[in-house]
Parts: sequence; structure tokens; C-alpha cells
Amino acid sequence: MTELELLYLSQLFRFWTVGLCLGVSSLAMTFYFYVVNKGVTIKAENQMMHIVYTVLRIGMALVCLSEFTTFIYNYHVNNFIYWTDNPELLMRLTIFSVICINAISMQKRWISMWLGPVFAGGSWYAYFFFSVWIETESTYSTLLIGYGCWLAIVAVLLLALRLWLTRNQSSRIGDGATLVTQNES
Repeated sequence: MTELELLYLSQLFRFWTVGLCLGVSSLAMTFYFYVVNKGVTIKAENQMMHIVYTVLRIGMALVCLSEFTTFIYNYHVNNFIYWTDNPELLMRLTIFSVICINAISMQKRWISMWLGPVFAGGSWYAYFFFSVWIETESTYSTLLIGYGCWLAIVAVLLLALRLWLTRNQSSRIGDGATLVTQNES
């Protein structure tokens, strides 16, 4: 294969994996807010969310593989310059680190269920942006400030959505959902 074919294949694989994770993450957030609005979770919904998160974890492993293939290609072609003069790469790695840390934190329940979706949803959309729009002609610090502002905007939007969805519930502090077994519903 030529170098150009390898570039196109690595980019296509990265776009596919990031698109998969962005779609699954959007589905997980939509379903989560559906449950918040409803106020209860039946066992089947809980099992479905476990399936969605399993697919998301597989997608995250594929994203790691796609970033590795992109790195191999760019290191082969550009050598050390790829690391030292590519703030978009460093931003993608930063955002993906936030995604992984947030996923572990949500799994272990170290982060609240109103803040976890902010980091998950906001970071996946930012990661998709940096995976598709490669050259921004910005510095890393500028990109990091922009990412922080984006997360703040997502936090405000999701907080407003949560307040609107839970406006008729007695407890608006948590996620508003309690697990209900199939027999109780």
C-alpha cells in the first residue's frame, strides 16, 4: 500500500470509531434523560443501559486502536514533528483522557450523575470535532480554554434540561430515578 492509502485508511477507521462512540454516547445520554424524566427505572431499561455502555467501551477500545494507527502513520511520515508541533493531537489525547477518567469515575460512582453526562457528552462531541477538523491553527492552551468553555455550555444546557424534566418530581437533587423490578411496574 502507498502512504496515501494508509493515511486514508487510518483516517477512515478513526472517523468510523469516533462516530460509533459519539452515536452510542448520544443514545446513552438520551436514554438517561428519558429515565430521569420518567423518575423510575425498570429492570429491562437497566439491562439495556448495560448493553449500551458495553458497546461504548468496545468503541473506546477501537478509538484507542485508531489513535494508535494514526500515530504510527504520522510518526512514520513526520517523525518527531508530529508530537512537538501538533496541538490538535495533544487536545485529542487530553479529551480522550477526560473521557476515560469520566467513564471509570461513573462506573465506580465517584462522580455525580448530573456531572458525568456533562463530561461524557461534551467530551465526545469535542473529540469528534478534533477528529474531523484536523488543522485549527491554534495553540494548545487556546484549544484547552475553548474545550473548558464548551464543557461549561454543555453543563448549563444539561442542567436546564434536568431541571425542566424533573420539574414535577419531589426530589430534583439526584437523577430522579429509582430501580423498579419488572413485577412492580
